[in-house]
Amino acid sequence: MARAIRFDYFKVYARQYNQENNVMNEGICDLTNVLTQARAIPTRERVYRVGNDQARLQDIQQKNNKWEMHFVRIRKDGFPIKTNDDGTFGFFDDLSEDEGFGEEVSVLYDPNNCVIMIRRNMYSLSPSAIANYFTDVVNEPGFTVFFKPLVHPKAMELLKRDHLIRGAEVSIADIKNALPTTKKSLGQIISGANDMNESVGITFKISIQPKGSKKSSRLPVYEELEDMAGDPNVSKIEVRKKANEDAKVETVDLIQHRLYDFHNFSGNDISPKSRNILHITVVNRMQILYRTRINDINNTYV
Repeated sequence: MARAIRFDYFKVYARQYNQENNVMNEGICDLTNVLTQARAIPTRERVYRVGNDQARLQDIQQKNNKWEMHFVRIRKDGFPIKTNDDGTFGFFDDLSEDEGFGEEVSVLYDPNNCVIMIRRNMYSLSPSAIANYFTDVVNEPGFTVFFKPLVHPKAMELLKRDHLIRGAEVSIADIKNALPTTKKSLGQIISGANDMNESVGITFKISIQPKGSKKSSRLPVYEELEDMAGDPNVSKIEVRKKANEDAKVETVDLIQHRLYDFHNFSGNDISPKSRNILHITVVNRMQILYRTRINDINNTYV
């Protein structure tokens, strides 16, 4: 059976405390030195905490001037049950204390562009959880690695500051690991609504209630939506807006203009033993997809 897998592209950044000027500096970060350090660490020691689970950088190597990485999220409790088509079920009771279940994610890093490509897996690691590992490897006070999605330069032009924002729907895949700016923006959105004379509902959908609202009313959330659009943990931002008070309301999606790829793997790509697509199969395809995207990365997406 064919299986579609999504791959997302990010630019690597880091924040670092400048003690001399007492400020936090932010800029593009080349992970080459970090990855060189990580490769020298024994596999069993490349472990870090992700929520209640552990994660491990299982494998790291260089190929075609890129870094290929294989991460595994490890579960030591909360195991699933195994079922049989005859209607029975059982337990994985033959696992020892040092064994668990793992969810895989494949990563490709291009040092020439400081771009990282990540296989999306709903059961595995978020982009921010992977960035946290690199931060842990550096282990320098005030130093934080984070990823920004590669966004089409005209994406935010879909929403202008003078548009009348009537509503927005935002989905955040991993609020614990969301950027500080995203968490701050959520609070600012609610605070801004308190200053309005309209009745405002939030789920987190936020919208001006149609009954009794003015045609010229707008939600004061432009800057907050702009900040959240740059967070890799935000998976959806649909905005309902009007160009002016007499225009029709239209919906724009600020996330769909991020750079990503889908690839349909065939049944032949699925390992009979794991009943999944092996990392080597996935990362080889990532190398091919990345080569087809290099012109976009260099000339279009920012």
